[in-house]
Amino acid sequence: MTSTTAEAAGIRPKLARTLILSHAVLYGLGVTIGAGIYVLVGVAAGRAGMHAPLAFLGAAAVMGLSAASFAELGTRMPVSASEAAYVDRAFRLRWFTILTGLLVIVTAIISAATISAGSAGYVGVLLPLPGSSIIAGVVLTMAAISCLATASSITFAGVMTLIEVGGLLLIVGAGFSEGVGLIERLPEAWPRGNPTAWVGVFGTAMIAVFSFIGFEHLVNIAEEMKTPSKTLPRALFVTLGLTAVIYAGVTWVAVVTVPPDELARSPAPLALVFERLTGMPLVTMSAIAIIAT
Repeated sequence: MTSTTAEAAGIRPKLARTLILSHAVLYGLGVTIGAGIYVLVGVAAGRAGMHAPLAFLGAAAVMGLSAASFAELGTRMPVSASEAAYVDRAFRLRWFTILTGLLVIVTAIISAATISAGSAGYVGVLLPLPGSSIIAGVVLTMAAISCLATASSITFAGVMTLIEVGGLLLIVGAGFSEGVGLIERLPEAWPRGNPTAWVGVFGTAMIAVFSFIGFEHLVNIAEEMKTPSKTLPRALFVTLGLTAVIYAGVTWVAVVTVPPDELARSPAPLALVFERLTGMPLVTMSAIAIIAT
């Protein structure tokens, strides 16, 4: 039966359920890890100093509430265009559903603009081009990839995820191998009896929330998951947990290796950290950061 015939018969066409937990987690990590840590680590270090890792853990705790909500709604309604579908089912107001969909689009545009602009600092290390040209190139390239079939685009995102996560783990590994005092200096991460420091941590956590934006898009592929009632909640929390651990670890290595004030001034902070740890040029980590952003 063709889709036209199915619609005429009142049967709603459905997407093929081909995605398993590993696909979902790779997708979740791919749309979450990226510009958030590669760009915001400098901002977090400048605002919270040695306490910056706590800000990322705090942001993860806040986003855990959203993860629980999406897990509940997504398992009840495992459909694409999830946010608009939830609002439509709850309020039965067409204009409200359309408004929600438009807000999701606006959010995506703002996020994409921020990420694309953040990538310009890393691309500029390799290609001495105007920032506007770099941003346009990034947007057009990602738009072309988005036109691929879901399985193909998620496979592509999975490969990119392995590379970008590998880059972050490389920084953590370099920190431990170089003996920069990651364990010995851990007490410095906790602001003991310092109200001003806690204000900085909480304020930075509100900014760090941006670095976790993306994992909620897992609900939009719930219709293509096998057994979404089990796969979706697991994928949401595994993605959020792994992201939080990676972010906190990388941020701690960064602030221990490079003074927070210097990190805040760098247009490519993690590339700077990698250079300090390994002596290798900025180009190496910049290439990985480009993939991530």
